Amino acid sequence: MEAVPELGIPDVIGVLRDLVFQIPPGRVSTYRALAEALGDAEAVRFVAAFLASEEAKTWPIHRVVHSSGAVGRAFGEDPSWAAAKLVAEGVRVVGDRVDPLLRYFFDSFRTERPLARLQEEQKRIGERAKLLPLPEARRIGAVDVAYRGDVAFAAYVWAGSDGEPLDYLVAQAPARFPYIRTYLSYRELPAYLAVLVEARRAGMWPDVLLVDGNGILHPRRAGVATHLGVLLDLPSVGVAKGHLCGDVNTEGMMVGEWRPVLLGEEVVGAALRTGRNRTLFVSPGHRADLPTSVDLAMALTRNEELPTPLRFAHELATEAARA
Repeated sequence: MEAVPELGIPDVIGVLRDLVFQIPPGRVSTYRALAEALGDAEAVRFVAAFLASEEAKTWPIHRVVHSSGAVGRAFGEDPSWAAAKLVAEGVRVVGDRVDPLLRYFFDSFRTERPLARLQEEQKRIGERAKLLPLPEARRIGAVDVAYRGDVAFAAYVWAGSDGEPLDYLVAQAPARFPYIRTYLSYRELPAYLAVLVEARRAGMWPDVLLVDGNGILHPRRAGVATHLGVLLDLPSVGVAKGHLCGDVNTEGMMVGEWRPVLLGEEVVGAALRTGRNRTLFVSPGHRADLPTSVDLAMALTRNEELPTPLRFAHELATEAARA
């Protein structure tokens, strides 16, 4: 790998802006309708949060309301601002609600539904993931990322088989894709790939890569650890700090104990208790299986809450973003 692969990541913010500007004066749409126009109704929380942010304050966001008809909130404004603008455009607002909503509702968007395209790509990535025992890991890599504004700082730690760091690298890349649940790969991959290009050039290539994120523990079996592992054909393991999806009962777990996480009827990961108040979610990325992934994570965690290489990568990325 001598260069960062072309990822074809869409400009989701630009698409959302275009969608909002498509809503005609005197009409309204909803956060959910916009999410569906982006290609994923589950992205409604992202849409609502972004339209309430400072970045969208110059858009005609008063024309976007809740599914109940309740007017939305713009950055630095109260709901009366949106209600007044809607009334000026001929929309009937009773209290804080557009009434009746169906009379004014607009959803005839021109859109290529970029999130739907990414979902199909994730499904293909998930299908390419190979589940097999990890190879012997004489050298272990670990990556984590932190952000400062729209810049992502990725840290790579190169460690021995015991997890003790031997060297490290930090690289940065623009973070143009927003945070949308289940699409984290598209936000983090540019920075991860940039630092791994440097690792290859420096002769610091790992036998196994630990990634701060999920592997196949993902609705489409394509978390960032799987996506990265498949792109590089590199054995990879996801170690996430939060619970993305799947069913598991973590009540009463003891430190050092792990329990399977099920997605449907398939075991796709493990909840691993590493501290009194810390549960990690371990899952195979690519060229890994669950038993050897859990064994590796446990062997590298010792008496800490994170596997040692990942802890160092987290600290380095955080320091780089703050510097």
